[in-house]
Amino acid sequence: MPINWRVMLSNLWNQEKYEHDFHLQPEVRRLAQSKGRCRMKLCPQKGDIISFVYKGKIVMRGECESNGFEVGTAHQTHSCNIGDNRPHSDPHEFAWVIITVVGLSEDIRKTGQRTWARTPI
Repeated sequence: MPINWRVMLSNLWNQEKYEHDFHLQPEVRRLAQSKGRCRMKLCPQKGDIISFVYKGKIVMRGECESNGFEVGTAHQTHSCNIGDNRPHSDPHEFAWVIITVVGLSEDIRKTGQRTWARTPI
């Protein structure tokens, strides 16, 4: 049974640009999402549902494509990342997510600052 995850997007993420690119460039629908710095006992698995939170709202959803996290830097090079100093992307670990829905604006209760957290959405 898939697990629901909440992923916090950094304020250094350009969601408006991502949504624009999502419709024009289908290749951006495969997103490398950083693990963040927190230790995790349970990691996302293929088929898990991911809800992305930006500025207190769920703005998009997707499905995890990888089993756990991969090592690499794909999460550091996305064109929607703003600025050069992004401490949340320092660990060289990320999960691949296929974004299925953008343009959401759903309220979500405050759930802390962890990049990844399980949630009963």
